[in-house]
Amino acid sequence: MENDLMLASCHILLAGSVSNTTENELIDRAHTFVEEFVGEVINAGGGFVIYVAAEPVNADNKPLLFDWTVAKAIDKMLPGESSLVRLKIVASHERLQSKANPEQRRLLNGMIARGVAELVPLEDEVLTGGNVGDEQIEHATAMVALGGGKGVLDRAQKMVKRSLPVLPLDIQLGANSEDGAGALGVLKRFQSNPLTYMPNSGNKVVKVLPSLSLQEPVLSLQEISKRIVKVFYEEEKARIEALPPDVLVLTALDVELAAAKQAFGIAEDAEHVTTKKGLHVWKAPVSKRGGKTASCVVACFAGAGNVDAASVTTMLLGELEPANVMMMGIAAGLRDKCALGEVILAERVVAYEGAAFIEGGKSEARPEITRLNMRVRQDVSAYLSNRTTLESRLSDSYKTLGIEFPDQVEAGPVAQGVMPKTATVASGEKLLRDPDKFLGMRELHGKIEIAEMEGAGLFAACENFGKPVLMVRGISDFGDSKKDNRFHLLAAKAAAAVTVDYITYGMSLQD
Repeated sequence: MENDLMLASCHILLAGSVSNTTENELIDRAHTFVEEFVGEVINAGGGFVIYVAAEPVNADNKPLLFDWTVAKAIDKMLPGESSLVRLKIVASHERLQSKANPEQRRLLNGMIARGVAELVPLEDEVLTGGNVGDEQIEHATAMVALGGGKGVLDRAQKMVKRSLPVLPLDIQLGANSEDGAGALGVLKRFQSNPLTYMPNSGNKVVKVLPSLSLQEPVLSLQEISKRIVKVFYEEEKARIEALPPDVLVLTALDVELAAAKQAFGIAEDAEHVTTKKGLHVWKAPVSKRGGKTASCVVACFAGAGNVDAASVTTMLLGELEPANVMMMGIAAGLRDKCALGEVILAERVVAYEGAAFIEGGKSEARPEITRLNMRVRQDVSAYLSNRTTLESRLSDSYKTLGIEFPDQVEAGPVAQGVMPKTATVASGEKLLRDPDKFLGMRELHGKIEIAEMEGAGLFAACENFGKPVLMVRGISDFGDSKKDNRFHLLAAKAAAAVTVDYITYGMSLQD
């Protein structure tokens, strides 16, 4: 874990103030902590949100607010140009002119000119403490409470409503306006209801609060600052891990799961997560173009058939709430239409076993036909249109995964390239070993080229939840008695390679 990545894109609101009657020793300790904390946050890639106007001081010229301390510390740390805004300054033009001195205005304007800071202007006509707080919360992603009164309580409550983390510290500073418990009040509530203020890691944080004490510190102020940075990092990490995944990737058989784990970079002995309903899932982030990361989870039906596919898919959709669903695995291909090891993307699924018995002892076929939704069709079309780069990437992936097809086998023709294609899939409960029955399915839909046993259940479950779904299949046999068992794993690996590549380069992620 690199320190400069821990708080990337995080802007902390350091809310609080100090009473006129507070001992100078505590005031000095608080400001020294702020300077150390600013250094650790900046080093971790984060920044701050402040409100600036006047800077009140006590009789010994000790500052009673922390905003200017934050600004000065950032200016000292970042004296040059910056491509990242590290300080968001909430301010009123009128109050800056009337309350801040020329040196303070030069400080802020210099930081803005260098790209270190940006101004968030407030309208003077409607300036209130509530408006200031609202604007600060609008730009903050986390909050540290240090002394203060009602304003701190108000900001903490507004952060809570947005499910943003709040960490109160215990130093007894009072409030500049002498109007309430401030950080100490938030701390008391935090200790009783930690998940209110740290929604994802509060139960862990409350156990380490004594080590973060500024009232009776047992660690250096720098070490306390480092630990607070880690607290926010762990909270954000836990929040991201708790988010619904971008993609749920499903398999039916253990050979398919093994291929998926290899393609997604999941170690054979990697620890899985068990859902509340007892289903095993493996987390697998996939880096997409443009720097985004798709959060993926891989799971297995642990059995063939549309009943298991529909049941397990439904449970996982209910528990995980993924944005997209993909299934990958092996299937039978129609001889003379497909080749062993070839990969297809299912453009439609024909559930072929639906029928009605009619007079005369006859049956009438009533297949259910499901197409991909419009967004997935567009994604697939765009993905397959980039043929040169697609073939190049898949060739590299096949080599990495150890996919090497024999030139010819007794079972039938073997794929001569890596380019996937779209096809119509027949889905039912029967394991096909009769080529005449397979060929006869084309009477239901003339484009049927693939037969398998999970697609109908998969697509039905996804339709019920309104989830976009795509099925990727590698051809392992031709639905007859001629088989080459080598193609079970080879076809599964090929399907897995295409699945990962499609997520990386083809799938549109919704914001």
